[in-house]
Amino acid sequence: MEKVHVNALIIGGGATGLWLLDQLRHEGRSALLVESKSLGTGQTIAAQGILHSGLKYSLQGLLTASAREAREMPAIWRKCLEGNSLPNLSQTDIRSQSFYLWGTNSASSKLGMWGARLGLQVTPQAVSPHNAPALLKGCSGSIFSVAEQVISCESLLANLAETNQKQIVQVAEDQGTEIRLGSDGRVQSIVLNSPDGQQVEVIADWNVFSAGKGNAPLRAAAGLDSRKQQTRPLHMVMVRGGLPEFYGHCVDGATTRVSITSAKRSDGEVVWQVGGKIAEDGVSIDRDDLIALARTELLETMPRLSLEDASWATYRVDRAEGITMTGGRPDSFRIEKEGNVLTAWPTKLVLVPQLIRGLSNTVGSVPARDTEELDKLASWARPAVAKAPWDREQAWTSLTLSQSTAAA
Repeated sequence: MEKVHVNALIIGGGATGLWLLDQLRHEGRSALLVESKSLGTGQTIAAQGILHSGLKYSLQGLLTASAREAREMPAIWRKCLEGNSLPNLSQTDIRSQSFYLWGTNSASSKLGMWGARLGLQVTPQAVSPHNAPALLKGCSGSIFSVAEQVISCESLLANLAETNQKQIVQVAEDQGTEIRLGSDGRVQSIVLNSPDGQQVEVIADWNVFSAGKGNAPLRAAAGLDSRKQQTRPLHMVMVRGGLPEFYGHCVDGATTRVSITSAKRSDGEVVWQVGGKIAEDGVSIDRDDLIALARTELLETMPRLSLEDASWATYRVDRAEGITMTGGRPDSFRIEKEGNVLTAWPTKLVLVPQLIRGLSNTVGSVPARDTEELDKLASWARPAVAKAPWDREQAWTSLTLSQSTAAA
């Protein structure tokens, strides 16, 4: 069997894996990324793409640990998106440069002070009723504009993949990676199996698991404790049908009641992703009941919204993270370093650059290997970018009062 030696073998082609690959390649390191499905399948393609400044995590007026971790990240992303820092993300679509933040009670008037008072990089700017977007006219609470960018996760994946095609290969969905352990318990090598039956043995200085929910079985196969991972599920709502592009959080006290981002389906139609508390509560709610709840919430929080022509769908996603004592969301990313294995969980999309810094510093501690060894994989297939949830969905539901009917 042919052997390939690399500085890093990265398993998992989401935002973390692809960003790390780009970083290592620009540092002159030999790195190979493998993916058994489509790039971004799971967490990355399902994300709303909001580059949070930390404000969302400080709705109680306190500088939480999550806010502290996030506050420097949007500036780093912005430089990359402008093409002024690596990775060069200038080909990534920016859906919006800002976000509306509005409240449903008098406490929302405090929002304008929080960014400055807490030392965040982004401060909400008050929007007068006259200048408010049509959908928010008539809201009882204050309205603010927040300079938080929203990106297309599908475009981000395509941007990073296009830059690093030579270093990315498709492996079989079943038994695509076979981990071989040495007598000392360390990963000795990983055998890769391609969908068309090719095989190669990869010997890596560092084996990086960046497969989201898939990290748990990878860790088990490597003889590591899979219980160091936890998952927090979401049940997201999608709605389309005569909607304008809109980006915003509606907050109620310290809770993000709904979080709305817009995208365009392959046919050009605008679709909203609806997250926030409704997506967290929706985990225990079936599809039809969640759609009915989402309709009620949207109409209550956006008085001028018309949903007469709306069609609805939902999707579920599990966010994989490092374990916490309480099972709640970790404040930051997590890296587990065990032998020659690095397991990575970014926790939030916006924290990926910070996570990569820690990973690349570790991989960069070993001498660089010959990148030409990757030519042995030139004939292997390359994975495609995963389709967005709204382009995968086939069954959309139209609501007429309390009745729902399936719509093609």
